[in-house]
Amino acid sequence: MKNQRSLGLVVEGNATSSLLLRLPGIVEHLGPVKAGALRVARRLSNFLRAGYAVSSYKDLQPARLIFLRVPDAILPRIVDELCASELTVKDTSFVLCESWLSTASLAPLQTRGALTATLVPVQTPRKIWFAVEGQLSAVRQVRRFLEDNDARTFELRPGTKPLYFAAQLLATSLPIHLYTAAQQALRSAGVKGNHLHELLEEMAFEMFRSFANGVRSPSLAARAGCTAETYEDYLEFVRVRQPQVAEVLDAELSLLPRPRSTRPEG
Repeated sequence: MKNQRSLGLVVEGNATSSLLLRLPGIVEHLGPVKAGALRVARRLSNFLRAGYAVSSYKDLQPARLIFLRVPDAILPRIVDELCASELTVKDTSFVLCESWLSTASLAPLQTRGALTATLVPVQTPRKIWFAVEGQLSAVRQVRRFLEDNDARTFELRPGTKPLYFAAQLLATSLPIHLYTAAQQALRSAGVKGNHLHELLEEMAFEMFRSFANGVRSPSLAARAGCTAETYEDYLEFVRVRQPQVAEVLDAELSLLPRPRSTRPEG
């Protein structure tokens, strides 16, 4: 991204909250800004203090990298308009920004010789990360821009964005109901206030530390530091005293191999 004003932007909807558009390199590199109305493009350019508003797609021609920051619902229309415009798209990189749609949504541009990619921000409070997926040349361009702005990136294999989506659900959204149940159990055990939140945070940290270190135990009982008998007795206690917690617990345990009880049969 050595050439100034080498970046173009097509924008619709509210973009003021965009993590991407708040990167400091936008000021240096942003050139033409195209929106549904010229006044909207001007307003955004003034807000960003970068780039300049244009009235037609053809005016995006100076840019070799064009960010598409539009709602998913109207992307097909934007792509059709780009393809029907006088803009020469061949060898220009189009990057769909901050969207879960895949590069397949940009296929009409690709068939006309454009290079395509997508990027989505990674949900983390401590660092700015983006996952990038698409054609190699477009991916390299957008990664160079992001990394020049101290944003960390990682590349997904083409066509595998759904796998990253699944990983994010598994690591961020789905565990919430587990911690909600854990919180309920701790409250019922008398743990409250700051102690409750600190304890949950420490439990989460220890879980991730064990995972990162590759710690594996032969059974959940051993992992919890108790015998199989205690494991079964305590699960039964929870089922009787806190059926809502037990429902969540049993649903998760049903997905795992159950530990064998050491109790003699009969």
